[in-house]
Amino acid sequence: MGDQQKRLQMALEAAHMAIWDSRIVAGQVIDGTVIWSARGAALLGLEERALTHSFPAFLDCVHADDRDKVIKVLQDGVRRRGGYALQYRVIWPDGSEHWLAAQAQVFMDGGGHPERTLGIIWDVTEHILLELMIAERKELAEVTLSSIGDGVITTDPHGKTRYLNRVAEQLTGWSNDMAQGLDIGLTLPLADERTGEAREHVAKRCLQQRQAIGISPRSQLITREGRRIAIEESAAPIWSRDGEILGAVVVFRDVSHERKLSQQLSWQATHDALTGLINRREFEHLVAGALHTAKESGHAHALLYLDLDQFKIINDTCGHGAGDVLLQLLAKMLQGQMRDSDILARLGGDELGVLLPHCPLEHARLIGEQLRQSVREFAFAWDEHSFELGVSIGIAEINQDSKSMSELLSAADQACYLAKEQGRNRIHVYQESDVMLAQRHGEMLWISRLNEAFTHDYFRLYAMPIVHLRDSPEQHDEVLIRIRNGKGDLILPSAFIPAAERYDMMRSIDRWVIRAVCQHIQSVRDSLPPLAALAESRRRAPALYSVNLSGMSLADPGLQDYITAQFVQYAIAPEQICFEITETAVIANLPKAQVFMRQLKAVGCRFSLDDFGSGFSSFGYLRALPVDYLKIDGIFVRGIATNAINRAMVKAINEVGHVMGLKTVAEYVENAETLAIIRELGVDYAQGYAVGGLRPLTAGVD
Repeated sequence: MGDQQKRLQMALEAAHMAIWDSRIVAGQVIDGTVIWSARGAALLGLEERALTHSFPAFLDCVHADDRDKVIKVLQDGVRRRGGYALQYRVIWPDGSEHWLAAQAQVFMDGGGHPERTLGIIWDVTEHILLELMIAERKELAEVTLSSIGDGVITTDPHGKTRYLNRVAEQLTGWSNDMAQGLDIGLTLPLADERTGEAREHVAKRCLQQRQAIGISPRSQLITREGRRIAIEESAAPIWSRDGEILGAVVVFRDVSHERKLSQQLSWQATHDALTGLINRREFEHLVAGALHTAKESGHAHALLYLDLDQFKIINDTCGHGAGDVLLQLLAKMLQGQMRDSDILARLGGDELGVLLPHCPLEHARLIGEQLRQSVREFAFAWDEHSFELGVSIGIAEINQDSKSMSELLSAADQACYLAKEQGRNRIHVYQESDVMLAQRHGEMLWISRLNEAFTHDYFRLYAMPIVHLRDSPEQHDEVLIRIRNGKGDLILPSAFIPAAERYDMMRSIDRWVIRAVCQHIQSVRDSLPPLAALAESRRRAPALYSVNLSGMSLADPGLQDYITAQFVQYAIAPEQICFEITETAVIANLPKAQVFMRQLKAVGCRFSLDDFGSGFSSFGYLRALPVDYLKIDGIFVRGIATNAINRAMVKAINEVGHVMGLKTVAEYVENAETLAIIRELGVDYAQGYAVGGLRPLTAGVD
């Protein structure tokens, strides 16, 4: 072997290559032979020694899917009398698959006919597998980016757009092809949601600072068509292996629904849903702010507390729907009476608050008088009824000497209370002596009024039907208490229950109601002839009466014995009595409530959990209570027709109640629209003027 041939052989071995030498017969590759060097035989997985193959024998080593390609490429090279290059797979005797690459030149005989091909061949398996892996990863990345729910845009180091996935195309309005090479500020223009002005682009910040940029709040995407979409976006740099920035990747998503819901929740957290006025919590926050400026800068402000004088009568006469409309109309009217800087709030029920910033006390009195006169002149008509209104207003000054926000609110409340006690529809300005006066006056007044009610039997019971929404024939009423005083005035529980709780008289009132309901059941039973009573009992289940129990009664160790004694004395079936307990009362007396409820449940009484959902801790302890009914808090029911969150809350409470085997009751169902939604959600019972109004329940005491 000559030096030149040796050098060639060494070069081929160093490059892991071998000689590829084939003979051609009559211009046909298939009829020829292949001559392999020892190195070439090893590339086929054969023993490393020189050998000669017939071309068909060589094809047996080639992957079945590549054989036609090998013949075609080689034969085409021979036909052109040039050369060829190709890659193909071979199967080794052990079954493993390998990729070979070959390049060869065609040589002619003396007559100019193709005689042989001569070239080189080498193993490219590792290279091919690497390319396949890279291609697979690229395809996987593209499929992933096109299928995820977020928009993805990549840029070059200068912020020019390189790639948009499918979601990015849909959100921005730019196609991947159209956006190529355009500045990211054009394909993904960002603006501040509050001001509408352009924002520093997250991708530009990422490239400038050479670090990831987290989610930016309050961003808007301006689409190619000019629409604005609320988004959250973040960016991260794309690094090369040697630490150079190749570009940035921006990930963003449409958060229009979430942001709208967040804004709605934020608004609801600070506003009253019925009137649109700010709520008590936000009002207290603003009063605290006014107090801070008074102490820091010596400013004087005024706080007004308003209580409508005839509101409860309107509610009782015409229902809560009328009361709601009245509050809405009054809120709009009163808002128009005040300065832009003045703040009107609904503090609860028929109570309103007004904050007058930078307003001396005398000027506040004038504004209060204007408000009082406006309410007095406000005519309200509902169906065939018309009402004249009045408002009692308490005023307290906010100055450097004011002690705390809670004391300010208490002072305005006390002043309003005294305005009512002095004859209603008037204004009273708070003075330091008012606190003790009001406390002393209120204590004497309510103790005497409640004792008078017990002495002269002024308590009256009323029934509010709880109607089954699946045409059940059962009769179910909630029993409510009122006071009819010597003047014939009907006093609602909202007026005397707080005082009864404060002066520890609730246990006596609850016992009076229990005894009176048992007497009523006995009187109804005794009023029917025996045969009629028997027929009535067979026709439908006995009437069920829901009796409210206070938290104080839950803590009364003697109440169970008292209830049992009434059942025995009046021959009452415990199955006819359902005790209603508020969620907050149960939480405050949980251990005693559990024992009390289980013992009475064992004899046949039923239990209803009132105002359920208002505490937001309800589901955690519900399993521990032997409850039969859940009364969904009316705060969720009343706005259900226009408030998606209220609807979702009612739906959730109803479904959880049903999963736990409980019946559900919706309170404050005041109109047909609310009733239809409650029925659609699958609530079992409804209570409110849409299904039945308040009626007297004939009952008395011995």
